[in-house]
Amino acid sequence: MDNMPRTTIASHILDLFAQERRIVVADWRFHVVYVRVARKHSFALPDAYRVTSLVRKLHSAGDIQPIETVRGVYRVTVPFASTLPAPEEVIVHEANPFAVLSHFTAAAYHDLTNVIPGEMYATKHDDTGPYGPRQPLGTTPEDWTDVPRPPRRIPGQVGGTSVVWSGTKREWDFGHMIGYVQGCSFYVTDVERTILDSLRSPKKTGGIREVLRIWRRASEAWNTDKLVDYVNRFDQALLRQRVGFLLEQLGCSLPILDDWARKSVRGSSAKLAADGDFCPDHSERWNLSINVPASVLSELVDS
Repeated sequence: MDNMPRTTIASHILDLFAQERRIVVADWRFHVVYVRVARKHSFALPDAYRVTSLVRKLHSAGDIQPIETVRGVYRVTVPFASTLPAPEEVIVHEANPFAVLSHFTAAAYHDLTNVIPGEMYATKHDDTGPYGPRQPLGTTPEDWTDVPRPPRRIPGQVGGTSVVWSGTKREWDFGHMIGYVQGCSFYVTDVERTILDSLRSPKKTGGIREVLRIWRRASEAWNTDKLVDYVNRFDQALLRQRVGFLLEQLGCSLPILDDWARKSVRGSSAKLAADGDFCPDHSERWNLSINVPASVLSELVDS
């Protein structure tokens, strides 16, 4: 039995988790860290069996315990982590290290809403590289030499919280940043991408009234050049119409808005609230059905 190296490797791995203050760890991260320790201390490089054996050993010793409802993700239970809560954001990230927290979850992270979302919202993306569309946080390119790619799990629930997933295509994989909770990192949409996603999917961001409140609050924080760039990268006429209308309602005057207005399209889908019914009230400049009551539209200017 090769017990001594396994015990030594296990203690080294737990020490690394403590140094990084890592409370939540997926099976794929155990593999990455195992390889780091093996290379540093001249142990045999692990295969999938060795990694599985390590995880079982740590579980049996009470050093980790599985996260309920999320396969392959564990909570570290050694003293440094035992008194800290396991952030749901980090659990989702460990389950799918390429996913990005988005919509209402991102709005709450950026303090754009006073509402506490009852669900978590995340976006999964098309693969654009050998290990996914972005580097799993806490790893380097060298970590993935001869290491299997991480799985892309899509948990429907984390603890008692449901997770609502969205998908997007490769060319729309932009507008992300690294967020932190309890010193742990995860991917989240930035302010500009968050407000565009809210306008594209109001139901995933608290409904159109809350979306307009979010836009009002975000107007004090967004980068206008970045927002315009993101709209152009989506290259959707209806999004340009909706954004242009809201920007002018918020008192923003940009030269590009005239160009967007000229390119506006007519039709039953040309409405301010994407998931609302068509309304005859409209903006002639933006060819847009203003299908929200005046009391809701006033959220843009009411403080």
